[in-house]
Amino acid sequence: MKNIYPTGLVSRPEHIALNKTDIRIGDTVYLQPKNGPRMAGTVIFSSPVHGCTTYTADAQSQDANVRFRFRLQDVHHVAARHAMPALN
Repeated sequence: MKNIYPTGLVSRPEHIALNKTDIRIGDTVYLQPKNGPRMAGTVIFSSPVHGCTTYTADAQSQDANVRFRFRLQDVHHVAARHAMPALN
């Protein structure tokens, strides 16, 4: 598994406005590595690190599985998770 950290990501453009309530576990986030194409990953974890919420997402590329560690300012787009069906 390849790990990509915030220093290896391109920050999102200023015109995209997100806040920390926009990202939840299970959401799909789109991130832009500095060396490669934009990738979609599924958020699997979030935690405060040094006063800033840091997220973890897993993705698959053509070459390998990728795990991103990122902050809100690194996210280019968020697609909400699908609603869970009701349990009977």
